[in-house]
Amino acid sequence: MPIRHRPAPHPRTTHRPASPEAPKSARPNVANRASSTILLVDDDAAVREGLRRVLMTEGWNIIAAGSGEEALEYLQSHQPHLMITDLSMAAVSGWDLLFHENLQRPSLPIFVITALPLDTVGGADKFAHEFFQKPIDLESLLALVHRYIGAPA
Repeated sequence: MPIRHRPAPHPRTTHRPASPEAPKSARPNVANRASSTILLVDDDAAVREGLRRVLMTEGWNIIAAGSGEEALEYLQSHQPHLMITDLSMAAVSGWDLLFHENLQRPSLPIFVITALPLDTVGGADKFAHEFFQKPIDLESLLALVHRYIGAPA
């Protein structure tokens, strides 16, 4: 199996790849680069806004949802190129989104972010395409977003 090379994680950040290589369906598609949309879901407004700004600076179209319910509403009529979701949220959790989208859109890359300790995430790190513990190593996150959906045009 090929080994993915990525920058060393920030000392306080744990990034655990779910697979050694981005699936073919998640690899960059030159035709879609100009319109690449990332659905960002986090109930913590500060985290959501910080990540939204970083991702927008890179040039992607960011749809920010403050809850799992908002994300599901968006997903009913839209097809993002990538979803980044917090794991712990009220009512509709990141777990719910992860399983829903794995059934509805198995080719949608999903990154999970959480402040929970790794031994309490119940295997979410195995179901997500990529898994990050907060605080997030932004360099690793950006490198992986580029790997999965490519650079914006």
